[in-house]
Amino acid sequence: MKQSIKTLTLTTLALVMLIGVLPSCDDMNDIQSEYADRDERVYLGKVDSLKAFPGFGRAKITWYITADPKIEQTVIYWNERTDSLVKNVSRTSSGVMKDSIIIENLPEGSTLFEFRNMNSKGEYSLYTSVTATSWGGGFAKGLRARRLTSTIFNYQDSKFALQFTPTAPGDSVIYSQVLYTDNEGVEKLLRIEREVNDTVLTNFADGGEFRFRNIFFLPQGMDTVYSDYQTIKAPKAVFDTGKKIDFPGSPFSRYSAASDNLLYEWTQTGDLILYEIGVGESFSVLETYAGLVPRTTYRDFFFYDDGKFIGIGVGNQVFMLEIENYQLLFVKATPTSGNYFGSGFSMPVFIPARGFMYAIQATGLMHSWFANNNATWGSPVSIKVADKFAYKTVALFSSNFLIAIDDDGGLWSIPISSTGLFRGLSKIGSGWDRFLGIITLGKKLYAVDANGDFYEFDFNATDYYWVLD
Repeated sequence: MKQSIKTLTLTTLALVMLIGVLPSCDDMNDIQSEYADRDERVYLGKVDSLKAFPGFGRAKITWYITADPKIEQTVIYWNERTDSLVKNVSRTSSGVMKDSIIIENLPEGSTLFEFRNMNSKGEYSLYTSVTATSWGGGFAKGLRARRLTSTIFNYQDSKFALQFTPTAPGDSVIYSQVLYTDNEGVEKLLRIEREVNDTVLTNFADGGEFRFRNIFFLPQGMDTVYSDYQTIKAPKAVFDTGKKIDFPGSPFSRYSAASDNLLYEWTQTGDLILYEIGVGESFSVLETYAGLVPRTTYRDFFFYDDGKFIGIGVGNQVFMLEIENYQLLFVKATPTSGNYFGSGFSMPVFIPARGFMYAIQATGLMHSWFANNNATWGSPVSIKVADKFAYKTVALFSSNFLIAIDDDGGLWSIPISSTGLFRGLSKIGSGWDRFLGIITLGKKLYAVDANGDFYEFDFNATDYYWVLD
């Protein structure tokens, strides 16, 4: 009996709770009536198949409008819908229609655009979005472009010959431009076609300048892109034959700079002499090591780096050496290493640099070789620099340029990278075949003639054209 009463009580309580949470029939009717009075939301056909094409400071966007006849306008939003414009829809057919717009004055980079169709009744479509890119100056700088590789100024003929790197597949260069003003004040604009790699500026004055740029057209874009102009100045002609100085060295010795004011001379008799250039730019002898580096043992010898010398043996071995207590000692990688750390170096010409040396074969093939100061090779061991280096006299200037004299007496300046690669080529003088050799020390260039006379130049490798004839 007690169990029946308990069951009845729980059932009654559950019914009361259920009645409390269920709405009345009147409430349900009210809700149904409210939604029945509302119209069903019908959206206009949305913008379809958006495509964006980049331009310079602008972008072109194309899309398709559905056949929905109620569409009257397309509204375009960007900058988080703070900017917008309206494009009226002018139907030319009853079906799907293509439309487009060019949006100007965009910042460089990417912009998100949102599209929505609307009409005068307030009806609208769902949003559709696309990201468009606008090019600017930063984009042009990042494009792969051809560059100047050689500037050859001919003072006598007032001509400036230019050479460029070849264009490459995929670089989008369509042509290049050179702009300059000639000797008569006439501005000239030259167009260098994609397949042309050189040009000559005629009637060009020494010290004059020209401007060079590349013009691109990218297949995915809508605009021609112009790089910024690069301004190049021709060297100014100077008629400086040098100042004859009293220097006891021989034109047949081998010279190498140890610093901006210290110079080593390796004589024909095997002596090693250390000079210092002091006050008044006079040379004084600091040390003489008589017979220290015999010519019967070494066919080339020069200062390398950090108190170390490189010697090329008569058997074409490469030695690293240093001087201690007036003795020439071998530098070895380990105590058990051999005296030399390279062999087969039969190249006739070596040019000391900082942290590496150049070696030039008889064919003109030129490599830079990276020797560490502990008589080991760096990584990489060597890099090919030129297939044909055809200069009879070469010296390193200010660690950044090779200064060379060709067979016709032309003086050349070759800027180099930290690994010895060439970064250009400029002719900066004529008449230099009067000299047998050149030596550089700090900002000075010394040239020696067949009589053994030395001439000093306050040298500059970029700004002047040195006329000696």
